Amino acid sequence: MVVVQRNEVSRNRVVYILTIILSVIVLSGIAAEFSQSSQPVQVLCVVLGAIALLAIALSLIQLFAHPKRSQVLLFQRDDEMVLATNAVHEGFKLRFLRDILGEQVTSFTDEDRLRWKSLESDGFYAALYVRNVRKVIMLRLCTMIFDDVFVADRNNRWEHHDSSSTAEPSYSKREMPPLTTWKSSP
Repeated sequence: MVVVQRNEVSRNRVVYILTIILSVIVLSGIAAEFSQSSQPVQVLCVVLGAIALLAIALSLIQLFAHPKRSQVLLFQRDDEMVLATNAVHEGFKLRFLRDILGEQVTSFTDEDRLRWKSLESDGFYAALYVRNVRKVIMLRLCTMIFDDVFVADRNNRWEHHDSSSTAEPSYSKREMPPLTTWKSSP
């Protein structure tokens, strides 16, 4: 599997839009000249038209399949951290973290699952429960893997690290993710 950086994916969107524009120009040129052309040129126009339609279809698929930003929420409580993500479809990222952190990753109890269940209505799912890992290490690992990292401490202070263009963001913003059901750190 190839992991493409967010800025490369955005550049590819420009290429897809230009492909659609060029294909529409080709199709309009074919429509204008088709009836006045000789039969061999008409065959060539049909082939070019089919290629243009295929290019439009593939470009539209790529535009609508543009990946969502992978976001992670880190909740720090004393020596414990809970990691919730909206990118459960990217399980390789979670497996990578689990493999690195090893024995610090523990499983959720039923009580913990109920406590973090409210995040699911906002599209985030509690994925990892980590103990005895320093916040700096966990934050660094998450900024290497996810596009947006939001960190909340016990006092409900939020930090947002935007690592979509670089794995080493130089600053953080004091902003909270768009959560509708969030009250305070459970």
